[in-house]
Amino acid sequence: MLTLDEILGIVYLQLTGIGFLGNLTLLILNSFNFLTAHTVRPKNVLIIQLAFSNVMVLLFRGISTITRLWKVKCVLDRTGIKIITYMQTVTRGLSLITTSLLSFFQAITISPNNSMWSQLKFKATKSIIRCIVLCWIFNLIFNMLIFLRHDGPNNSTVSKDGCSTGYRALDVHNNNHIKFEIIACVHDTFFACLMTASSVHMVITLYRHKRNVNYIHSTSPSTKISPESRATQAILLLVTTFFFFNTFSPICIFCMLYFKSINMWMIHTSALLSLCYPTVSPFILVSINKQMPNSCAC
Repeated sequence: MLTLDEILGIVYLQLTGIGFLGNLTLLILNSFNFLTAHTVRPKNVLIIQLAFSNVMVLLFRGISTITRLWKVKCVLDRTGIKIITYMQTVTRGLSLITTSLLSFFQAITISPNNSMWSQLKFKATKSIIRCIVLCWIFNLIFNMLIFLRHDGPNNSTVSKDGCSTGYRALDVHNNNHIKFEIIACVHDTFFACLMTASSVHMVITLYRHKRNVNYIHSTSPSTKISPESRATQAILLLVTTFFFFNTFSPICIFCMLYFKSINMWMIHTSALLSLCYPTVSPFILVSINKQMPNSCAC
């Protein structure tokens, strides 16, 4: 009979496998479009980076969690564990920032020509590569803070030093860990607010466009859902999915830090939620690409 850890390991393996295939497919398709297109399309470039980031999150986070649950012997030393932890935080940060940039650039693209954002439309294509480079530089430097933390040398589930979430050790009594989590929360909140503002702007813009179209064609109303409505629903789904999985996951960690206690269910919940968004997002992005009207394409 399978133990709880073995069952959870199978669940993580399925999430990692499905997410890896979905993001890899998205990465290949958008890379092909990028190479064959005559002009650089910001959306394609951002989706390529998002898919790549999600693949790395699933590999570094998913595989390390599976090996811990299946009690695979850790062959890494302290430095190796820190490198794995560093890559986990870097790739997660890239996924977060890229999602925010994707929402921001899409909001600029679908803005009316008479809006204050219209002047940024022509600059978006030229600045997209620089934004991505700055995104990488910022994440690599910001997450260097991970080397200032005191992580346990072993890949154990519970020890006197704390608990292991994958290869990442969390000590609820270590002030450096608490400070880092607070800094990371501020970092995540900033980009989440950016994505929220741009997503709300997109929804309002698409709603106004739908209202104008319905007014023009009021003499012959159609019962079919317009492409704008489907795009709005897809964007709302992406935003809702992002916030659900990326809000409740750190809440579990903060609860353990606040109560100074280790809860294995919170650890499993946090690890599971951290893998859900990279797994689900490629399928939502494919849905958005199919449903977005030509006038709203990047």
